[in-house]
Amino acid sequence: MKRKVNIFVAIAALSVVLAYAHEHDHEHTQCADGRHKKKHNKEESALKSVSVAKAVQNVMGLKTVHAEKRRVSSTVVFAGRYELSPDARKVVASPVAGRLTLLVKPLAEVKKGDALFKVSSPDLVARSHDIEALEKRVRVYREIKTPNAALENDLAVKRAERAAMLAGAEEKDGVITVRAESDGMVENLIAQDGAWLETGAAALQTVRTHDLRFKALVAASDALKLKNGMSAKVGAHHGRVRIGIGDESGLVPIYVLFDHDIHVLSGARSQAECVTDETEISHDAVPSRCIVSIGLQPTLFVRDSHDMERFIAFPVTPGVSGGGWTAVEGLPFENCEIVGEGVYELKQALLLSSGSKGAGHFHADGTFHEGEH
Repeated sequence: MKRKVNIFVAIAALSVVLAYAHEHDHEHTQCADGRHKKKHNKEESALKSVSVAKAVQNVMGLKTVHAEKRRVSSTVVFAGRYELSPDARKVVASPVAGRLTLLVKPLAEVKKGDALFKVSSPDLVARSHDIEALEKRVRVYREIKTPNAALENDLAVKRAERAAMLAGAEEKDGVITVRAESDGMVENLIAQDGAWLETGAAALQTVRTHDLRFKALVAASDALKLKNGMSAKVGAHHGRVRIGIGDESGLVPIYVLFDHDIHVLSGARSQAECVTDETEISHDAVPSRCIVSIGLQPTLFVRDSHDMERFIAFPVTPGVSGGGWTAVEGLPFENCEIVGEGVYELKQALLLSSGSKGAGHFHADGTFHEGEH
């Protein structure tokens, strides 16, 4: 319902300019090398255009995309979601027995090295006192130059035991500080502040929010077109395909694994693209949804490179389609900006204005009138 309302609001607000050929008219287009040329051909100069104010473009949800070179036939597209990598979560435990002091709250963002919690360990304090006492005794024997191998060995053993307990953790006066090993978020607290923890007991759980992979469920017949290790692209992110294990449903999980953090939300939907034949020749292609038929002519609405509010209806010849894209011939220049969302509103505007011999405008009631306001 909202979509329909937006269509009528947008059409009512559009200002339609129809450029008909006459001996003084000409169109400006841009060549692939960036230069501009004038079109003097009567058929080309008869192209129609629609002018849409920027404010109206926002109201109608008008969005554009760029045409691009693509291997249309050999590109496999599969839809899915980003999800956390299996090892993105980490339970952080206390290396020693002691009293817990939490330094973070749930959902807190943490950086590598940030303090997560402290543990006050009476055992560590007692071990430290024992080591200090042994060190004094060993120092006395060394001063009188009377070796005591048993005492030296006992001191070495106790130091090793204490180091093993700490396992590299930061300690001062019997208080251990446990820090984050990587950037992430505190997902939840497992133990309460002030609780007594035994050695190895979990204190909290962290999650590396950007350690993601992409997952899609595809038919087994489509999965056969893919191979492990094939290059894939999800949005602006590049990765490698990994084929999972299918089940009786006939669906096979396809993963795209990335070698770096992905700054998107886990659960966000997207599409992965994988080229199965690198030898295929690339074609000028546009998203298939951008092509509309005006009369019997397939047409694209291209943004005028000199006027951000003007969209020109260009006739094109569609070719092979695949993965939501269609190869086309007749683009005015490479990488041109075409309308993807809002194309039907522009088409409706042209249909409503058919037969008009010049510029016109729409009133709020949706009626079209020739001439300026």
